[in-house]
Amino acid sequence: MGLFKDTPPSEHPDYTQLRFMAAGSPSWWKQHRHKVLAVGGLLVGFWLAGHHEATPNTCTPAATSSSAR
Repeated sequence: MGLFKDTPPSEHPDYTQLRFMAAGSPSWWKQHRHKVLAVGGLLVGFWLAGHHEATPNTCTPAATSSSAR
């Protein structure tokens, strides 16, 4: 609808040449980032697990220096 009711609607001259563009194909990173992050997470997990000792070292109590008389 035009600005006034007595004028018929017309196309805007600046926007008549616009065309929709097809979406381009995603980059390699966008296609494979979930796989890269999953493998990276597994590697970090294995690295952290390799630095974890199965049995924790227990603290030995310090020898007391009390003299029994």
